Amino acid sequence: MAKIIIKQKNFLLEVERSELVQLDETADGVIFQFKNGLSLVKNDQYMPSSIKNIMKNTSDNYPDKKIVFELDNPQKPVYVDAT
Repeated sequence: MAKIIIKQKNFLLEVERSELVQLDETADGVIFQFKNGLSLVKNDQYMPSSIKNIMKNTSDNYPDKKIVFELDNPQKPVYVDAT
């Protein structure tokens, strides 16, 4: 099954890909919106719009792939894990 993994320092969230409804860009970061009304907000006033856009585009695509969000890695904040 495809998964979504969100990492930041000591925080790790791993859920089925189908649980993520959408990822929204905000002025201060991004919001991960999951089924059943659960939201995860990443506030980072210095996060560039280009990074937010890459994160959103990646989350909107690859429905059958594992997507890893590394919120502490500004060089590679999101990638598709082919394993």
